[in-house]
Order: sequence, then structure tokens, then C-alpha cells
Amino acid sequence: MVNMSTERNSEVYESLSGVVTSSDMNALELVIAHVGDGTHDDEVGKATYKLTSEALGSGIQVLADLIGSGPGNLFQFRMHGTLEMFQRRAVSRVEFSAPLFNLRGNFPLSFFRKEWKRVMDHLRNNSVLPGLVLQETKINLSAGGIGITVPVKPRPTPLSIFFIALDEDLPVCALAETIWGQRADEGLRCGYRFINILKSDQERINNHISELMRKSGGTHMEYTRNWVLVDKMMADLRKHE
Repeated sequence: MVNMSTERNSEVYESLSGVVTSSDMNALELVIAHVGDGTHDDEVGKATYKLTSEALGSGIQVLADLIGSGPGNLFQFRMHGTLEMFQRRAVSRVEFSAPLFNLRGNFPLSFFRKEWKRVMDHLRNNSVLPGLVLQETKINLSAGGIGITVPVKPRPTPLSIFFIALDEDLPVCALAETIWGQRADEGLRCGYRFINILKSDQERINNHISELMRKSGGTHMEYTRNWVLVDKMMADLRKHE
């Protein structure tokens, strides 16, 4: 689910993951992955999302209006417009070392979103966050997410906020959801997907990865070719051709 609402902050890429529980010709219900978020009554009748799904290298996307919500993080959608198909595009990833801080906790999505917004407002107005200490960490980074190794205990929480220093500018700050975890010799190897991040920070990550791959002789692929990582439809691009 990628936020495509008319009143959304166009500077932010915002998405959620969910599981479809029922569907018919024009409507479907899904449950978002993060419990404890509370209702979304204030978005009903106002919010529009792009729903995407991928399998076996192919993907589909369609616009859907939020028409209802319920307990257990239930979303009810009415789909409209053209169902678009796309070829799944891998996102360029690079493994390197960078200063990083990971803010974790068993808090609901609503808390993390408010905290992410508070942090972004503070960075915009004050440039620095008091008490924020970034430690050099080996990471696997792309415009869509990050992979790191963490201690087995305490286990990673479903949501967390990452601060990543890529250059002399302000650190990238992204809200992420835990996608997978795998035991490794040095701990637990985890993959995270960014669900709230400035589009300008997506671009900063993309440019940094492009430069690292250029130096190593690798081939870089623009993240904007991955439809899951942009709040656009193919029809939007054709309008400007």
C-alpha cells in the first residue's frame, strides 16, 4: 500500500504492508501488518492508496479508496481505474560501513509515525539531534530498505527508525518495518523495508549507491524503475509524454 491521497505530503514516500483477507470484483479487505495502531476513521472517505502485489517476477498495481476501517487494523477498499501490470525490478544494493543509529521499541505504528515526523521537523529547524550518537556499522543499503546484523536478544521489534549518515549533510532518517530475520554467526541478520522516508532521502541513497557502484565497476539501476518505491502510476507518466 503506497499513499496516493490528494492531501498527502508530496515530499514523503509513505507505505504499509498488509494481507488480503477477502475480495470481490471491485472491493477488498486487508489487515495491515502492525497491530495496535488503532482506527483510521479520520482517513475513511479521504485516503487513496496504490495497492501493489508481486509474484514470480511480475507485479500489479491499482488505485483504491479507503471506504472503511475496523478493529484489528482492518482496511476496506474500493478499487477503481486501470489495473496495471509491471515487470518486477531489482533495486541496486551495496554493502558498506556507515555511521548508524537504530531506534527500536514495541510501540504502535501511530507512535513511530509521530516520532518520525517530530524528528524530521527538528532536523529541519535545528540541524542536529541532541544526544544522537551514530556508530560505525556494516550495512546493506538500497533506496527501498536496509539490512544489518543485530544481537539475537533482544529480538528486533516490528518497527524502528534508522538514522544513517551518508555524507556531511544531515543523516537520512527513515521509519522501517522488519521484513525478515535469519540467524548468522555474529547474531541475527535482518532486512527492513522503509515505509516513511523523504523522497529527497531516497534520492540521496540512490546517488550514494550509484557512486559506490561506479567506483567498483558495478551496474546501477535507478530505484524509480521499481513501481513499489514510487507514488505514481504508469498512466501518470503517459500524461506527460
